[in-house]
Amino acid sequence: MIGRLLSAAGIASIAGLVFCATAEAQTSAGTVAFTPPPRAAEAPDWAKLRPAPMPAISPKLFETLGKKARGDMPQGIPGVSSDSRSGNSPSAFGTANVPYTTVRVAVTNGGLSLNVPEDPVTSYPFRAAGLFITSIGGCTASMIKPGVLLTAAHCVFRYGTNNNSGFATSTTFYPANYSGSRGAAYGSFSGGQIRILSPYFAGTDTCTQRGVVCNNDIATVILGPVSDAREGASEPNTTYPGNIVGWYAYGWNGYSYVNSSILGSTTVVQITQLGYPGAFDSEQQMERTDAVGWYVTSGDLKNTQIGSAQTPGCSGGPWLANFGTQPSVSASVKLGSALTMAVIGVTSYGSTTPGYNRLGASFFGQNKEYPSSNYGGYGAGNIGKLVEDTCTANPGNC
Repeated sequence: MIGRLLSAAGIASIAGLVFCATAEAQTSAGTVAFTPPPRAAEAPDWAKLRPAPMPAISPKLFETLGKKARGDMPQGIPGVSSDSRSGNSPSAFGTANVPYTTVRVAVTNGGLSLNVPEDPVTSYPFRAAGLFITSIGGCTASMIKPGVLLTAAHCVFRYGTNNNSGFATSTTFYPANYSGSRGAAYGSFSGGQIRILSPYFAGTDTCTQRGVVCNNDIATVILGPVSDAREGASEPNTTYPGNIVGWYAYGWNGYSYVNSSILGSTTVVQITQLGYPGAFDSEQQMERTDAVGWYVTSGDLKNTQIGSAQTPGCSGGPWLANFGTQPSVSASVKLGSALTMAVIGVTSYGSTTPGYNRLGASFFGQNKEYPSSNYGGYGAGNIGKLVEDTCTANPGNC
């Protein structure tokens, strides 16, 4: 589907929505950068931590934007047996009726296992994501280059402020955070330069309503080099955080999306969402959601949506395609053509109604504001332009 999604004849736009006023984009928009005052990284004050406000829309608007697969339910009454926890869990589809699974990543009760409580959150690929606290509130972020974080723009900027007063004045990244008492397994890293896309800065982005369900709710944050305290490393060696915890690739223009006749000719993608939602473990633990995402359009708007039980605090967390370890079978066995694990969106918005359990993300790729298919070799559309300007200004971090 790479490069084909935007021209797929089977994708219909949904008319009738009201959009924020947006200047006609004949050429590509740019980016805006801001560097907060330097400050030392410190442990979170859990008593004061509050999730950053997540842009939210009504379930009615979600239904207008969404696409539904058709099919008859099987006959008979659904049922389930008990498990070792001797408890019943609610059906994992919320009132939006979109299935998902959401579970804590860390092992909190090993039982007969000898695994320490923080496994597997401290292992790659989980540890490339982490808790991200800004002066605006608690969010989530992930590494996409040795010294570059990716998150949501609303975590670091108040939409449409159109001047530097809208930027967060402090940011701190806690990769693989797993406990309020012990904190992040790899310490904390103070953020430097913040970069967002200029339509989000100016308040002219394509959105369903001001600052909500937008094309370009994405941002990067620079992390500088730190002392390398890994086993075997000797001082005064320094390295970038991504060289310690790893980083993800990022995809664009429908990387790993597919038009599925089985799901009613809907364009879908399997997504693993990582986040630190406030409703789960008070943002102290990483949560994982797995769901089938679907591509939605409305006029010039391009988004992806999933079912998820995650709540504010998960904003900015990565939506990953092909998540996990590549299996090793044999050279003659083909398991698919797209095996690179990649971020294809970050959590951007949810519902105004608790229990609706549907989230959305800006689509990574070409859109009205960023129409180019290649920004300096860094990719297409909004994500390509954002990373190009980030890396051009900070080449050592990339």
